[in-house]
Amino acid sequence: MKDWLIGMVCSLLPLTVLAEPALFLDNVLSIDEGIVVQGGETRYYSNIRLALTPNGDFQAIAAETKNLVHLDEISVAVIETNPVQVELEVVGSRSNPCIDVDTIVKRKGNHFFVVLTETPLQTLVACAQVIDPYQDTIPLDVKDLPAGNYQVLVNGMEIDFDLD
Repeated sequence: MKDWLIGMVCSLLPLTVLAEPALFLDNVLSIDEGIVVQGGETRYYSNIRLALTPNGDFQAIAAETKNLVHLDEISVAVIETNPVQVELEVVGSRSNPCIDVDTIVKRKGNHFFVVLTETPLQTLVACAQVIDPYQDTIPLDVKDLPAGNYQVLVNGMEIDFDLD
């Protein structure tokens, strides 16, 4: 648990700076959202609450998880326009047709972290419980990035691309 928590805090804090700042109040660290990449797995959490223990560690006391969209394949297209554009193509499935997909994209250094989560649609009609094919193209913001190799991590899958 302690290794997971340390990995979670280390993974979350730098990424959260791009969104809402983390708040430490009354010995509880509150983080709106976080992506945890550990051991080849990607998880997404929201409404994260970490309590400061007497020995100075943080202990997870609350966090909401979201289901990730299942992916079968990913690809990256570098489009040689001026300025250059990069698009991530994802192919997979949602757990049923009454699911909306939320896309979260964060970048830290040469790494893009993309998380596709499932959010049930609020519908008054019955929903068929069948796997629903999913495909999307996600633009990656590469404006003003230097030439080099970049890595994209998407729901546990990885792919590289080069900017010239």
